[in-house]
Amino acid sequence: MVELQSRVKNFEQNGIWICAISYDPVEVLGRFAAKQGITYPLLSDADSAVIRQFGILNTNVPPDHPWHGVPFPGTFMVDEKGRVIEKSFYADHAVRDSVGRMLQEVFQVQDAKRGVVQAFRTDSLKATAYLSAGTIRPGQVLTFTMEIEVKAGQHLHARPLPEGYIPTTLRFEEMEGVYFGEVVYPQPKPHRLETLGETLHVYGDRVVLKASVRSNRKEGFAVRAMLEYQSCDDQTCYLPDRIEFEIPLEVLDNVWD
Repeated sequence: MVELQSRVKNFEQNGIWICAISYDPVEVLGRFAAKQGITYPLLSDADSAVIRQFGILNTNVPPDHPWHGVPFPGTFMVDEKGRVIEKSFYADHAVRDSVGRMLQEVFQVQDAKRGVVQAFRTDSLKATAYLSAGTIRPGQVLTFTMEIEVKAGQHLHARPLPEGYIPTTLRFEEMEGVYFGEVVYPQPKPHRLETLGETLHVYGDRVVLKASVRSNRKEGFAVRAMLEYQSCDDQTCYLPDRIEFEIPLEVLDNVWD
């Protein structure tokens, strides 16, 4: 709720209306809003009736537990006609999407607070890497994005490939308390190499790779990633190459009351 408040202007400037629903009574929400300076609507669902209708009741909390009635943490994103265009929910109450991730991935809004953007240029491509926010709270999920512009007339190898070729691969350096989701690669295209008599899967023009990043760390850290690739044209395959990225993240405290 506090992070949403910090981005109210981002939503308003893009015509997006926000509200939050909680199983807390009106009095509790009122005190919380006053203390944290919340200006958008907080909706009280004290008996969890709406939470049940939405199908988001946290069934991991037993009926005799004081927290029974709490929903799974998450977000519904709705278009101007009231249709749900995206939803994101997690089984772990301590895990949730960052606002920057929602703005970028669902509403296609480039958040001014996305933090450091790293760019590299080689003889074969230009690569840019960034996170959906420059800050992260314990339990939050961000999106790591790498945009690649391949030099005209060249292509990058993609899976599946015959033995001996190097596929385009994004790897992350492992770090305690940081969890990386599976990298999402675009659909490759078949490309016929007449000189070799082979048809290979390749990427050309613009390539976008994405992966989720979740952290439980309480101190700042850097996301380190490496892109491995081999570029070719219709006559020559060049030596495999790699680019290393390092994007710092500031860790913010969670606010629970």
